[in-house]
Amino acid sequence: MKRFAQFVTSLVVTGFILSAVLWRFDLRQVLALARHAHGKALMFGIVLMVVAYLLRGARWQIWERSLIYWDSLQLVLIGFMGNNVLPARLGEILRAHCASAKAGASRGRTALLASVTAERILDGLVLATFGVAGIALVPVDSRLRWAVWMVSLAFAGLATGLVLGIRCHNWIRSFLATANQRFPGRVTAFACNKATHFLDGLLALGTLPRTLSAITTTAIIWGLEVGFYYFVGQAVWPSFSVRIAVLFVVVLNFASIIPFTMGGIGTIEAIAPPFLISAGIAPAAALAMVLIQHASQFLFTTVTGGIVYLAGGFYRIPLGDPKATMVSPPVHPRPSPIVETTRTSLGQLGTWVELKPPARGEILLSIVIPAYNEQARLPRTVLETIRWCTAEKMGFELIIADDGSRDETLALARLFEESDARIRALACSHMGKGAAVRMGILNAKGRFVLFMDADGATPLNEIPKLLAALEQGRDVAIGSRVVQHPGEVEVKTSWHRRFIGRSFALFANLFAVEGIGDTQCGFKMFRREAAAAIFSRQKTVGFAFDVEVLFIAHRLALSIAEIPVNWVAQPGSKVNLVTDSCRMLWDMSRIRWLHRKFDNRPSPQFLNPGLAVWKGPGEG
Repeated sequence: MKRFAQFVTSLVVTGFILSAVLWRFDLRQVLALARHAHGKALMFGIVLMVVAYLLRGARWQIWERSLIYWDSLQLVLIGFMGNNVLPARLGEILRAHCASAKAGASRGRTALLASVTAERILDGLVLATFGVAGIALVPVDSRLRWAVWMVSLAFAGLATGLVLGIRCHNWIRSFLATANQRFPGRVTAFACNKATHFLDGLLALGTLPRTLSAITTTAIIWGLEVGFYYFVGQAVWPSFSVRIAVLFVVVLNFASIIPFTMGGIGTIEAIAPPFLISAGIAPAAALAMVLIQHASQFLFTTVTGGIVYLAGGFYRIPLGDPKATMVSPPVHPRPSPIVETTRTSLGQLGTWVELKPPARGEILLSIVIPAYNEQARLPRTVLETIRWCTAEKMGFELIIADDGSRDETLALARLFEESDARIRALACSHMGKGAAVRMGILNAKGRFVLFMDADGATPLNEIPKLLAALEQGRDVAIGSRVVQHPGEVEVKTSWHRRFIGRSFALFANLFAVEGIGDTQCGFKMFRREAAAAIFSRQKTVGFAFDVEVLFIAHRLALSIAEIPVNWVAQPGSKVNLVTDSCRMLWDMSRIRWLHRKFDNRPSPQFLNPGLAVWKGPGEG
């Protein structure tokens, strides 16, 4: 009943404001200008608007890493659709509710609402920056100037609060816990619990690279929006300028946050035209611009958001438990075909390999395979590893470190674990390859520890080369795709990957480690003591962790052997050559700073690496 009353009240307020606004304009002239708007300019503008929304889906992934892009985009559109059809901007709550069914298990509705709030604060901060620049360039009415200043200062304050909340979250938690103890009760306990989850949601944005990446992406999004508004203005008023478009974006979007009406209908039409008129636009043209812009975004977000909300089954998410399956599962769910196929392959392998052998003393080699959405490639690699190690009569263990996969990777890892006593499956939330490798290596028990990629790009018969180097006294042996002598090994990859690899190696030598030809080959072996000393100090979690590992080994004065290996590029790579390369370069540039206070003392993991427990990327 309360929601219905809010809905009716919003409709009444919308109707009243629209009537008051439209009464002041010559509607026939407004409609004539809208009908004769330049079609090509409008088309360009709408394309920019759509690209901006597509980029919003990618932006949320910067800190909500458990979401795939398609889910992130759908949820963003659902949020805008909800703001258009629900009062008081309840679309943000709808988005958080739907997202909680898609995000990782640790991300509840309150944490995701905080994540959405952080996104809105970033939007407001960038718009405030645009607004301050705009009012310096465009002469407008002093009252509008002060209004822009006040809202800009408000968002600057919110951004400051966001930063302080992230930086001082431990103090805030302690304060809330103390308050709950001094004033015990259901209300204070509820408030403390929700505030804690809200802080968890903000912390997802808490690293400097993510914050800078989010702000940069936000600036690009609003730059595209400026282009959209500019072309809309050009379609109606040929002398419309980019400077006015910047302030048009700021004023209109600041007006849309007023929660009195649904989708800003009425409030936008009441606030934006006076600004355009004060900037020198004719009244009828000003209202025509606002109506065209508002209608375009309203229809796009409402239609697309409504389609994905219904077609994606989001409307079936239960209010009580969003994590529950949106569609009731069958009583006897069918096994996954890939799991069943792998089970059959294990049965065939078991006819000549003892899959559950008794304990046979010291483990010579621990093999760690980091895996993220590797259901297609993991079974072949694991089966080949079991077959090869058994044929070589090698005492081994195989650790599959799942990086929060969204497919059947973890189910496959657990099937292998059940089938063979030498295999262990470890799982963590999706943070990056470096995090998965770190978890696996710090839990290894072998005398030597190798990590290799799930794609099997480096043949297993290259293992003896690395083992020989360690048995001869080296601490670290790394596979290298840099061929020193013709015919030495065979490396099959595309020319552009080879070029990017060599360029990255150059940067790695300049910023972090010297004398290493190939830092990124996913085939590295360590003495167990050296592995514990290195990976207990590791701090990066992305693809640049290889460089950090070698940097730490240099700092610890460990000896490194770089050994050419055969390598064949495999299809299905998870590396995006553009975005991941940028992240890797950023992480690599931070390695020396992260280890500016280097601790050479042996860690607990160094003394007893077999009992190491992975704690997460932010420790140390």
